[in-house]
Amino acid sequence: MILCRLWDSSSMTNKMFIKQRFLRICPSLRCAVVVVCLAVGVSARSGAQEQKDSLSLTPEQERVIYNLARAVQNEIKKERCSPSAYEILVTNFALPSGQTCSACILVSDALAKALGESSSGPEVISRASLGTFLDHERISSQFLRDRETMKWLGHQFHATQVVFGVVKLENDSVRLQAQVLEYEGNGDSTRTSKGISVKMPLGNLANGLSARESFQALAKRDLSLINAVPLDASLTAQKNTKLPGCFYMPNPQYTQAAREAKLSGSLIVEAIVTRQGTVIDPRIVRGLPFGLNENSIETLKTWRCKPAVQNGEPLAVVVPFEVTFRLY
Repeated sequence: MILCRLWDSSSMTNKMFIKQRFLRICPSLRCAVVVVCLAVGVSARSGAQEQKDSLSLTPEQERVIYNLARAVQNEIKKERCSPSAYEILVTNFALPSGQTCSACILVSDALAKALGESSSGPEVISRASLGTFLDHERISSQFLRDRETMKWLGHQFHATQVVFGVVKLENDSVRLQAQVLEYEGNGDSTRTSKGISVKMPLGNLANGLSARESFQALAKRDLSLINAVPLDASLTAQKNTKLPGCFYMPNPQYTQAAREAKLSGSLIVEAIVTRQGTVIDPRIVRGLPFGLNENSIETLKTWRCKPAVQNGEPLAVVVPFEVTFRLY
């Protein structure tokens, strides 16, 4: 069953004016896929990288990080005899809220460096590689705190352990609590260590404790080659403009990994609806794990729409689509 409804924009309290909503029910999967056409897109917080680059650790803070690294190594050695037999992925530490912060990422970078500097220590997966992956997948840091998502993330990098943690402000100091998620057997099951806690001076980390995403802002599209325009509030307000409407919209499917993890959530895909009504050049604005990004992108490429029309002529527009996956 497909239900298409128009939402009343006057009832919306946020900055995203929602124009159309398409609800797809999938009885065999016991799920619903909701696709929403947004008139204003969502962007990541700008300036996050610049804020992180302005932070630094004092020698005293670095000593605390090295002590934490030794404690993490000792925890791993309880289960493995040879340090060289494992590869560690250090994920972005998070605030108690589950969101990450610039100070959280700086601490994670320092911990990964400390873990990798031991001559007999483990292989540490590049933090730059993780950053590139997160910029591509654009998964919210709150999803990344889920154990099943961390397990999936570790598999993407062939890690044997995933180190994660929390950064908590305590007056004029910071409490760091790290844990190790270790794969057992063939990697289908995991165990999580007890928390390893250290305390260090706050320093200038206070300037980096605001919540942010793990990914950077998207680069601005070059729309000059196809003469497209963003579908924003200024365009929708024009009386001589008719918005695009899609008539062929197959469902993006749940992946087996997402069903096993019982994941429900929303992602946003930005794509161009051409003058011919095809959907091209989709890219993730805010993503989900377990391969749902890829499924959504490939499915949107098959959609067919009536193009936007301005002054009686078809118009190519950049449209953000929100896709919501729900399990029942």
